Amino acid sequence: MTGRPDFSLIVAFGTDMGNAEDAAMTFAEECQAVGIDTEAIELNQVEMADLRGATHFVVVTSTFGDGEFPDNATLFWEALSAETEALDRLSFAVLALGDTGYDLFCNAGKLLDERLEALGATRLVERVDVDGSYVQPAKAWTTDVLKFLQAAHGAPVPATHHVTESSSRERHEPVSTRLTVNRVLTAAESTREVRHYEIDLTGTGIAYTAGDSLAVHATNDPALVEAILAELGAGRDHPVTDRDEPLGDLLTEHLEIRTPSRALQALVAARTADPEAAAALAGDTTAAPGSWAYGKDVLDLIRLADLGIDEVVDTLRPLQFRDYSIASSPVVHPDCVHLTVATVRYTAGERHHGGVASTFLADRGDTLRVHLRPNHAFRLPAPDVPIVMIGPGTGIAPFRAFLQERRATAAPGRSWLFFGDRHRATDYLYGDELDGFLASGTLTRLDLAFSRDQAAKHYVQQRMRDNGAELYRWLQDGAHVYVCGDADRMAKDVDAALHEIVADCGGLDADDAHAYVNELIRNHRYVRDVY
Repeated sequence: MTGRPDFSLIVAFGTDMGNAEDAAMTFAEECQAVGIDTEAIELNQVEMADLRGATHFVVVTSTFGDGEFPDNATLFWEALSAETEALDRLSFAVLALGDTGYDLFCNAGKLLDERLEALGATRLVERVDVDGSYVQPAKAWTTDVLKFLQAAHGAPVPATHHVTESSSRERHEPVSTRLTVNRVLTAAESTREVRHYEIDLTGTGIAYTAGDSLAVHATNDPALVEAILAELGAGRDHPVTDRDEPLGDLLTEHLEIRTPSRALQALVAARTADPEAAAALAGDTTAAPGSWAYGKDVLDLIRLADLGIDEVVDTLRPLQFRDYSIASSPVVHPDCVHLTVATVRYTAGERHHGGVASTFLADRGDTLRVHLRPNHAFRLPAPDVPIVMIGPGTGIAPFRAFLQERRATAAPGRSWLFFGDRHRATDYLYGDELDGFLASGTLTRLDLAFSRDQAAKHYVQQRMRDNGAELYRWLQDGAHVYVCGDADRMAKDVDAALHEIVADCGGLDADDAHAYVNELIRNHRYVRDVY
């Protein structure tokens, strides 16, 4: 099928957990189905020269951290922000994926959309911002954008063509399975509770790769559900307007009741007689630690005002699955996955609270529903390539998988792990295994940082700096760097340390060190799985 010779389309994505990649790849498949030849690529692969020469640009991007672009889109955003030439021959469309539970909802998509407009590009359709589940909104957006692309391409297909859900959608369908191992990794004296889980995959059809994640479809704490029902004066079978299921089932399986939505906060702020609560809930930012609203759940809020059942339910967001990095290798454990999960338990006022999925796994998860979350960027390189792994706390999970695989396959490449936690005596997760990897030679180096075992706190980024010259030699030898764990502080501090090491040990100024690290990112030699 022949189109207009001046038509040129780029389809790109920025993703951290695979959703944007999946939506973009499905979009590209639909383009091919109507005769438009294209493929979906990472935003970091899009050069400004290519963008200037294109007529159409279609982007799907998620938002990472504090409103930032995902790692595989940061280089593109940096280049686009510095672009000075007009893009007035370019038409574009942006699908932004996000979560209204975060302050800067869909911020990366918004920034990209606004920047393209500022450079003179023209929207094919208005940007669509998706909250939570993206499959159906992406399907509708694909249908709308395809109509314009077919007209521009000049080779429309019959009107009977409909956007379909590709086979990749199957990865979103949870399968039922069972928990076979549930044991505490931390010592009884630890201030945290970290558990090791093993989940049976027999008969599920799930085939995973080291570096992937597993999505756990948890149900809500039945005690919290019963307390909310009592507060609302309703039984489990109470019908809810325009809902197919009774209230008890909705609160148990489908609605988020641990973290109040912004809509519920606004409703309570407008109706409560408590001025302190009204002031705290009226803002549009996430509650900070120590603030009045921090740690409060749906039950806490509905106790503050006289609210009807339907209006409460209408404000509640869908209960989302929770992702956990897989802590095992399929080469060693083909029929099960291992997870490493910190159980969230805390007290706010007179009430005890817990994380939805972490307490579900710890206390009630004997049978559960899961689905695979492939992470195509977070993969082991060739067996002879050196790897540097930085994973404090539960960030150790994927690196346990990497090390299992390298030992099982007798990979000759060097391996270096930076691990840290609070106390060696109570929080050395998988300590015996890590020591065994070191003794066997699977681990070439193991650097530990237990922050509270001495007066001055030591973290993994300090261990990196202490060994900066050696770390830089590994980079020069082609090592791949992996980071897993806390996104808010650890990942940023590790990134800053990496830039400093490259600058100091490479004899580079800040700009050249930044360019060096950017090349690591571009070549997938510096990848992160952070949360």
